[in-house]
Amino acid sequence: MIEHSPNPAAIRRLRWLIVITLIATLSVIVLGAFTRLADAGLGCPDWPTCYGHLWVPNSADDIATANQAFPDTPVLAGKTWPEQFHRILASSLGLLCLVVLFQVLRYFPRKVWSLQVTLLGLLILSTIVRAFIGHQLDILLIIMVLLYFSSLAFVPWQAKGLNLRLPLFVAGWVVLQGLFGMWTVTLKLWPQVVTLHLLGGFTLLSVLWWQSLRLTAINMAALIAPIKTLAQVGLVVVVIQITLGGWTTSNYAALACPDLPYCQGQLWPDPDFAEGFNVLQHVGPNYLGGQMDNGGRVAIHLAHRIGAITVTLVLGWLAFALYRLRSKKLALLLATVLTTQVALGISNVAFFLPLPVAVLHNLFGALLLLTLITINYCATERSDND
Repeated sequence: MIEHSPNPAAIRRLRWLIVITLIATLSVIVLGAFTRLADAGLGCPDWPTCYGHLWVPNSADDIATANQAFPDTPVLAGKTWPEQFHRILASSLGLLCLVVLFQVLRYFPRKVWSLQVTLLGLLILSTIVRAFIGHQLDILLIIMVLLYFSSLAFVPWQAKGLNLRLPLFVAGWVVLQGLFGMWTVTLKLWPQVVTLHLLGGFTLLSVLWWQSLRLTAINMAALIAPIKTLAQVGLVVVVIQITLGGWTTSNYAALACPDLPYCQGQLWPDPDFAEGFNVLQHVGPNYLGGQMDNGGRVAIHLAHRIGAITVTLVLGWLAFALYRLRSKKLALLLATVLTTQVALGISNVAFFLPLPVAVLHNLFGALLLLTLITINYCATERSDND
């Protein structure tokens, strides 16, 4: 099945390439958080250009032309560059993911991956064409995405320590992330798409991290296997909390409760959970600043607070269990990241969502997820050298 086995030097090169891709992914997530929190998500009202420019309009004439072409969204220099720089960095990340894929493909015969690579190429080509002809291709793109990911079921999982399905998944997923980025703009920050775009970034980061861990041959399964179930529960509650965080920010509910420990001066105000968690909001309105009433935003904020308490209790228990199993480094890492994340969340409310703190809250949410993935990996995976 495998044409020739990678030598240790090749594995090290691949591992470093994945680490670089991981850093790029984390950078895209942080910059995306900055763009979203700075209300720059529509800093460029068109896609993939910015007011028709590959970079941003800078000269007075270019700005005047852009304002004439987009009268509803005049150029704001402080919002154009974060959005377009985020797009350029995300495109660079896409290229890195493709490089990782082709590095792995070298070790497998063409017949194993030819169908998937062909579908991936067609998906990328269709995405490029979509940029020029408009939304008429959106349904076709969705069908192609589903077809591509379905085809991964026919790819062998691994051979001689190398996994083929993960880099194929990553390459397709980064294209899907590009589509979510496009729909974020064309659907005017529709909360469903904004939340999915955020979750897609965290998914890409997680898969790359898991792939990196597989190449490092960590073997602690026997040591922390007794808390495997607790580690899995911890991962689930963190994923749910990240989803709630994404829904909170995409609906501008972070300051719906500007006081602690109360919410608008009450222990339990009148939240409207039906509105707050209505995932069928209409396409069409501009969702910059949010469209929900106070009750819906309060419901989202309270759900995120309850989630934070749940995460703290579960992960605190997990850290204590790790410490008792003498996995002191993992226990300390988890406790440190968790404590920092809780402190940042409280600071967001106490100091009325300062931009640096809010961005760090997103960053440590990603680091907390990676910590839980590491713990779950150590509890379940064995070294390929066993």
